[in-house]
Amino acid sequence: MTLLAAAAGVAAGAAVAALILPLRLARPAARLTRVNVDGREVPAVLAEPLVGGALLGLAAACVVAGGISRTAGAVAVVVAAMAAAGRYDDLRGDESARGFRGHLGAGRVTGGLVKIAAGVLAGALAGFVLWGGDPPTVATTTLLVALTANLINLLDRAPGRAAKVWLLLGLPLFAASPAWAAAAGGAVGASALCLVPDLRARAMLGDAGANPLGAAAGVGLAVALSQGGRIAAIALLLVLNAASEVVSFSRVIERVPWLRFVDRIGRE
Repeated sequence: MTLLAAAAGVAAGAAVAALILPLRLARPAARLTRVNVDGREVPAVLAEPLVGGALLGLAAACVVAGGISRTAGAVAVVVAAMAAAGRYDDLRGDESARGFRGHLGAGRVTGGLVKIAAGVLAGALAGFVLWGGDPPTVATTTLLVALTANLINLLDRAPGRAAKVWLLLGLPLFAASPAWAAAAGGAVGASALCLVPDLRARAMLGDAGANPLGAAAGVGLAVALSQGGRIAAIALLLVLNAASEVVSFSRVIERVPWLRFVDRIGRE
């Protein structure tokens, strides 16, 4: 039944994205235009098909499964919360503050600061939904959600990069946790549909699209790993997030042949 629910979620997510995507591409809002890593102006309008597909796909999976699991509840919480926080940041436009250090030290409320707070709060709520009153597990879930959301968002400036990493991370989690597969099937289906315009630089995820995907993956790591595995994943995520403060991921990818090859698959 769980496998059938996951399949229903993927199909529903892809179908919803297919309906919404042409509408968003036809009339992109000028205030959502961003400059990507290649210097091209690209509308950040993939959030609606992604988030709509993720949530309606999750609903379809719950109908097939005959109820809402704890994992489904946790995924719904983080996707909705991070989509709202991401859209707030998207609508503010590009800000001078960059990275955790920049946003925390800005001396004002930045869009990034709102996303950091949302990631922590949504992660904590997801942890409570998943584990109840177990503080260590709630704490590791909180960190996984917040750190993974930020990491995926950091990759969105290059065409298709964030969605590729999300799918490469999500597919093993899909196999490792049937409950997460059912809950995140809609996000998988929707992101697969949105990958094509993303790779062609016709649109990008934006904060409202990248952050929910990352947060959903954080829930997947929380439910698929043991507590020791969660701590190891947090350590790796901390290293990657910290590295982004001083190192350009794009430059690293360009210097490593196999990373450059994977990064450019499907790009024009």
